[in-house]
Amino acid sequence: GRYLGCNRAMEILTGKSEQELINLTPKDIYSEETAKFILDTDRDTLVSNTGVTAEQWIRYPNNKLSCFEIRKVPYYDRINQRHCIMGFGRDITERKRYQEVIEKNNRDKSTLMATISHELRTPLNGIIGLSRILLEGELTPQQRDYLKTINISAISLGHIFSDIIDLEKIDSRRIELFRSEVEFSQIISNISHFANLMAEQKKIRFHVQHDDDLPDFIYVDNARLSQILWNLVSNAVKFTPAGGNIYLTVARKDEDHFTFSIRDTGIGIQKSEQRKIFAMFYQSENSQGKKAQGSGIGLAISKRIAKLMGGDLTVESELNQGATFTLVIQAKTVAAKKSVTINTHALKVLLVEDIEVNIVVAKA
Repeated sequence: GRYLGCNRAMEILTGKSEQELINLTPKDIYSEETAKFILDTDRDTLVSNTGVTAEQWIRYPNNKLSCFEIRKVPYYDRINQRHCIMGFGRDITERKRYQEVIEKNNRDKSTLMATISHELRTPLNGIIGLSRILLEGELTPQQRDYLKTINISAISLGHIFSDIIDLEKIDSRRIELFRSEVEFSQIISNISHFANLMAEQKKIRFHVQHDDDLPDFIYVDNARLSQILWNLVSNAVKFTPAGGNIYLTVARKDEDHFTFSIRDTGIGIQKSEQRKIFAMFYQSENSQGKKAQGSGIGLAISKRIAKLMGGDLTVESELNQGATFTLVIQAKTVAAKKSVTINTHALKVLLVEDIEVNIVVAKA
């Protein structure tokens, strides 16, 4: 527990010469807290007989505070027949301060993203809800086309923003699922709704088929599932020429695994690119060598979310033969709900909402 020798840097750090340091203990030199940490790591090194690395703030005699990365290793001095510790210190003060700035920036970015997410989704939900309600009314063909474009544009913007939010969450490893009971028929209906709207804009036909043994309800994060399926449908529409077809097949793989396969008749993906398309910011090239439109983050995030959902996202394709993306998810089946007869004359609904557009959509 006593110093046997040191270099010039240690003399500067302690304000003592090597001769003055010899036979002193950490308690003779440092504050109580600093000395305790030094002695604890000394003990860990001797007991384990292995190297120990630690970070420690130490104050110079001139009151300057610095952070050191310290590596201690056991060493046997054969000449003096004694077991000792050799320590090496590296000043990492600037790195620590830079790291603190990065962490603060990340916290600020997370707060900003959460705020923007809330502020953006409120008007977006209003646009999506009201345009969908209007689409059910009497409209001229031109009005209907315009409203479809407004509706799908708002849905697309919402999903793109979800990808951007998830990009930040993936960086900080904070992405998580919020599962709830969801009606399977509603999942398929929602997919068909936005897929038909997107396909119609390019004169593409959308087809959907599903197994008869699908459960009535599953326990799943519907927002995440919709996010992945939107990315897959969006890509299928993007790479399928007018007059083509897109097929969605929903099937039960086993007791708690379900598959969603989206096949298109588009330009396909060459074998050398099929692994790369799931990498962040990668954009495949078309037959003319041009980069595909889009952010290059949709498929990467979709694959990560699929893994989080206990499944995976894979692709099979031949150049100029279309592509098939298969999403597998794990979801528990929920027991079928009993039908309840409601006396509509006695039904009352309490709506608690402070956003005017949400009140209009809810009432409608």
